[in-house]
Amino acid sequence: MRTDMRYVKKGLGSILSGLVLIGIIIASIFPFLYMFLMSFKSTINAHDLDFSLESSSLMQYQKIFALDDFGRYIFNSVFVAVAGVILTVGVCSLAGYAFAKMDFKGNDKIFLFLIMTMLVPTEVIVIPLFLITKGLGWLNTYRALILPLPTAFGVFIMRQAILDVPEDLVDAARIDGCGDLRIFFKVILPLIRSSVLALSIFTFVGAWNNFLWPLVASTKTEMKTLPLALSMMKTQFNTDVGLTMACAVINFLPPFVFYVFVQGRFKEGMTLSGMK
Repeated sequence: MRTDMRYVKKGLGSILSGLVLIGIIIASIFPFLYMFLMSFKSTINAHDLDFSLESSSLMQYQKIFALDDFGRYIFNSVFVAVAGVILTVGVCSLAGYAFAKMDFKGNDKIFLFLIMTMLVPTEVIVIPLFLITKGLGWLNTYRALILPLPTAFGVFIMRQAILDVPEDLVDAARIDGCGDLRIFFKVILPLIRSSVLALSIFTFVGAWNNFLWPLVASTKTEMKTLPLALSMMKTQFNTDVGLTMACAVINFLPPFVFYVFVQGRFKEGMTLSGMK
């Protein structure tokens, strides 16, 4: 009887855990489902939950695609995000390798100072960054949008990942005559592939959704990114909820597709790192 009761309790516990997980999944998916369904409506009432075919249309998406220079906005966002990922991964991984595996004077102090910069809110550095960018003549250029993307957070992620690489592998590579760059590309990078992909996801999503800095650094229409262009479609007194949701869907899809594409390679990178 005790054994049967134990199995019953385990079964009830599994059912309860499953119900809780299902509830969490539904609560997580509902906002995205609401956003997608509302994007096919034209209404100023956020509580209008009539999703019948008669009340749904592609009118909101037609308004967005009819924007002047819409293709230019898409190109700007994609170019800035992809270039930002490449720059961030390159700079942060090299800096992480230097802090993790190279012995130089002031290594720990410089890294501590770098980490302390993470405590400074982004809004605080906008004005100094704007003045520097303006002084260099980089306003309304891709350089102004891309170069500020690497952060101390990326260096921290790469350093922690590279610290887990055994010193014996690095020493063996040095004995074979490898320099620091060859060690980095041939030994380190294959073993931290999962961390590189994780940093790529964070950077792409952050660069794509970045609003404040592109708003300050790009005053010309042809240099605006997609979030800035979509924000111009909102009116002050008569907000079309359907149009707002359609803008949110279009702005949400590219980072989501990028995440789905990279996710499989992220798991593959973790498996290969364990094997190596």
